[in-house]
Amino acid sequence: MSRNAFGPNLRRLRLQRGITLEQIARLTNVPSDLFAGLESNNFSQWPAGIYARAYVRQYAYAIGVDPDSTVDEFCRWFSHGDRRAERVVREHSEIVGHELTWRDEVPSTTGSSERRGVTPSEHSRKSILVRLRRAFGKA
Repeated sequence: MSRNAFGPNLRRLRLQRGITLEQIARLTNVPSDLFAGLESNNFSQWPAGIYARAYVRQYAYAIGVDPDSTVDEFCRWFSHGDRRAERVVREHSEIVGHELTWRDEVPSTTGSSERRGVTPSEHSRKSILVRLRRAFGKA
């Protein structure tokens, strides 16, 4: 699937199943205009990071498609799904007055600056906790 087909394909599946955006909005407590944006690949009003991924996951559940593969595809194509934790860790280290030396850099496999998806095995819950402890000097 291509980047341009992501949202329209979700819309097609939703329509085939006879589900309205309003039904999804009621079920998820997320405004229907955000899901309309998802279906047209317009994320100008969307939050980023975990909230964006959560909204995509809820949408996928609501229309009956695999939420994990849908979120992974979203993260591959759109920077709003960025899974890197450095920004959050950096903000927390500033709050507690700790100098952060840790980096969460994702190497580019294509040479482009566009964010690519990260597989769950690369970011297991345990490895994230270990890296957070190291960042705050509590290894």
